[in-house]
Amino acid sequence: MQQKTYISVGDFIDLFYKIKEKGYAKLFSKLRFTEQARTVSKWNNITVSSDFWIIPQVRKRWNEKCTGNPNLEYEDYVMQKHFSQAKNLRMLSVGCGEGARERKFAEYDNFAIIEGIDIAPNLIQLSRELAEKQKLSNIQYYVADFEQFKFEQNAYDIILFNSSLHHFDSIYQLLKTKIKPLLKENGHLIIHEYVGPNRLQWTKLQLDFSNKLLQKIPNKFRIRRNSNSVKSKIYRPGLFRMLAIDPSEAIDSKSIIPSIHKLFSTVEEENLGWNITHLLLKDIAHNFLDDNKETNEVLSYIFDQEDEFLKINAESDAVFGIYKKRDAI
Repeated sequence: MQQKTYISVGDFIDLFYKIKEKGYAKLFSKLRFTEQARTVSKWNNITVSSDFWIIPQVRKRWNEKCTGNPNLEYEDYVMQKHFSQAKNLRMLSVGCGEGARERKFAEYDNFAIIEGIDIAPNLIQLSRELAEKQKLSNIQYYVADFEQFKFEQNAYDIILFNSSLHHFDSIYQLLKTKIKPLLKENGHLIIHEYVGPNRLQWTKLQLDFSNKLLQKIPNKFRIRRNSNSVKSKIYRPGLFRMLAIDPSEAIDSKSIIPSIHKLFSTVEEENLGWNITHLLLKDIAHNFLDDNKETNEVLSYIFDQEDEFLKINAESDAVFGIYKKRDAI
């Protein structure tokens, strides 16, 4: 049974630092009455992050796990290995955000059109500007709710979810009734996704392991962003805070892999980890941006520890996968 925390000490710590960084007025101005409005408010802002994905070495680690090469991104890998001879491909990216993945795919002339959809208008505007700057004419973006938007059925060769599928509820029904009908007969689903505990309700094993590891990291790497405070403990986020800030966060994430396996044939599937790095590096990732010996040694130690944890835990909190549409179930 999944452990749940409704209010945690970590909620108050995060609130303190957010107020310190943004001020009361700006922070509380983001609160909205409806769930969708709160989700849009959360993702509509283009802000500086200090989460683990900003660290170049973390991204290289993901590349290596996805493609076997730390310098080869999964878009290049997918195109070179699976679609190098394909022509006039049509891709849909759901929850595309600021569109970096779509622009990477669009560099290949194998695509007739790549369509991205997201509910955050500011991010879509940025996506359009960046695509225009790169002179990419085979991309089109929509500001809309994917579940309400009318797409052409049996029209797409590829549907992509890059850190977006875990923001949907009722994953099995979504994949069965919304995603599969959009794919052509031999269409592919590609994910690069968080698939861990729902609502980020980390297991006790994760928390204990991460907190022990945190204490072994030099203080200089544990300074919180815009602060002189040292991160001293990792807490499971409270459900009330998550519902208030982003009701869509990891709402049904544990169902992603079982649902895909029921509905699609697996072409490739690679575990990315995240079980420890996601928790450990939150709010302190900015301390690991320098490419020097000490930083790289600390990161290598963290990565090795996460790999050891995965040997014990077995279930990865993130997965890169390529799946093929199969007959209706």
